[in-house]
Amino acid sequence: MIQRIGLRWRMAGLLVAVVVIVGLPYIVTRSSADDALVSRDWVTHTAEVKTSVYRLEAALRDNEAAVYTMLAPGAVVDPVLEDRAVGARKVVPGVLGNLRDMMRDNPSQMTRLGALEAVANGRIVLMDQALKRLHAGDRTGALESMEDSRKLFAFRDLISQVVAEEDTLLTARRERANELATNNRLVLLIAALAQIALLGIVVVVSERQIAIRLNAESRMQEAVQRSLLIVQAVREPIAMLDDDLRTLLVNTAFGELYGIDSDRDRNIPLQDVGDGAWTDGALLQRLNDVIARDRELWDYELTQRTVDGIDRFVVINARRIHQPDSKKPALLLTVSDITARALVEQKVNELNRQLEGKVEQISDVNRELEAFSYSVSHDLRAPLRHISGFAGKLEAQLGEDADERSRHYIDVISSSSRRMAQLIDDLLVFSRLGRGALRLQPVDMQSLVEEAKALLESDTQERHIDWRIAPLPIVIGDENMLRTVWQNLLGNAVKYTSHRERALIEVKLGRTGAGDYEFTVSDNGAGFDMQYAGKLFGVFQRLHRASEFPGNGIGLANVRRIIARHGGRTWADGEVDRGATFHFSLPASDVPGSRMGDT
Repeated sequence: MIQRIGLRWRMAGLLVAVVVIVGLPYIVTRSSADDALVSRDWVTHTAEVKTSVYRLEAALRDNEAAVYTMLAPGAVVDPVLEDRAVGARKVVPGVLGNLRDMMRDNPSQMTRLGALEAVANGRIVLMDQALKRLHAGDRTGALESMEDSRKLFAFRDLISQVVAEEDTLLTARRERANELATNNRLVLLIAALAQIALLGIVVVVSERQIAIRLNAESRMQEAVQRSLLIVQAVREPIAMLDDDLRTLLVNTAFGELYGIDSDRDRNIPLQDVGDGAWTDGALLQRLNDVIARDRELWDYELTQRTVDGIDRFVVINARRIHQPDSKKPALLLTVSDITARALVEQKVNELNRQLEGKVEQISDVNRELEAFSYSVSHDLRAPLRHISGFAGKLEAQLGEDADERSRHYIDVISSSSRRMAQLIDDLLVFSRLGRGALRLQPVDMQSLVEEAKALLESDTQERHIDWRIAPLPIVIGDENMLRTVWQNLLGNAVKYTSHRERALIEVKLGRTGAGDYEFTVSDNGAGFDMQYAGKLFGVFQRLHRASEFPGNGIGLANVRRIIARHGGRTWADGEVDRGATFHFSLPASDVPGSRMGDT
């Protein structure tokens, strides 16, 4: 009971001291601070008024000086001098408005400001009059106007009166500020005395603080116990070792994995744990380095045979820690079982080796196909040359004796031979496009389109073709292959608009949903039926008769193969006799200097 009463009195004394040290100084300081702020604002206000008055005077004097400079014999008038001559008209109204706002609470100053405003406006009017007379060539009249402005609108006395009134106000306000500063020092003295009293109360209540500290230490011990419970519950093996690599603490998961009792087995050398699982010399050296040099051990992989007789792949991490009750460092060791992951990696490596074998087989097949293509080309060209040659000899042999039917047969044989030779060449090109290595480099698509357009225009000078080509970017690709793409697409557009009196060919640029570039070539030519669109990109697939539009039907197949090798895709849409549109996409590049056209 007596202790409770004493505690209450100590608390009451502490409360009173706090009120004295905090409450009273706060009230007095708040009042003094408010007064000081008001005084400071008035001092600042006075300084701002004087600054504005001096600025007004400087503007008028600068205006006058500039005009007199322009009136001097032989003076050279430049734009800077002209600006100075009319500068007062720009500055004075704003300065007067600012002064009017700041002097609104002082009637005597407002009266002086009104007179000063009239003088300033009068001087500006007469100086403007002087400038006009000077520009009109009347230098004498201009000097008279300047003399009138100086005599009729003198402003020095008015300026002095305004500044003197502000100086008087400034002196009074500074005295008020000094008075407030004295009051503040008194408040600080009272606060210091209150602090001394508070120290006495603190000494009295120190016993209470000791009791609180003991209670906090007890709670900390409880927190340590809870932390140990958490460590024991974690399923990842954890051990704490001393500087001799002897066990100080191991959790349940560590004990189960290496066959020791987490509660009883302490101070065991790490080499004796787990029947030789920790005898790796390199690992022990690394752990000693962690203890001695404070080096951390990260993801050290090791194969260990644990007490269950299974070889496990583990990852070991270790770092040095400080013990709260000892100056000697300790080592925190964690073990992660990655056996399942290691087996998966082995499986992946095995699959990679199998894949490399498949790639080698594919390379062998490609080489065989290349040899086969060469053989076919060579073996087919020889009989074709014989057919074409003997057809020519037959035509020469018959000479004038050949009838119309014989000549027709010979022409069919010759044209078919030439077509077969062209088909063989196209097949070889198609085959090489699928096998040749890509030579990737920055490719300016705009230049390729302009190049293909120039080649086509040289063969179609008699036609009227309206080209509309959007700005195109730089991409990463094989320049020669992409050149073939544009030559085929633009060549088809020119070919299938040959029956149009005015052909329209457009090249556009857009973006796909995945962010890739989408290039589009459209025309107003013959078009095609969409139900046969799937045949467009096949080898030797044609939707029009050769008599209407010449060709072998392999150009679009080459386009699809090239774009596919660049990681893009091709598609088309059209309508019979309403034109066709061909699209292809390419991955967008981040090449410095690449540009994106209007979409």
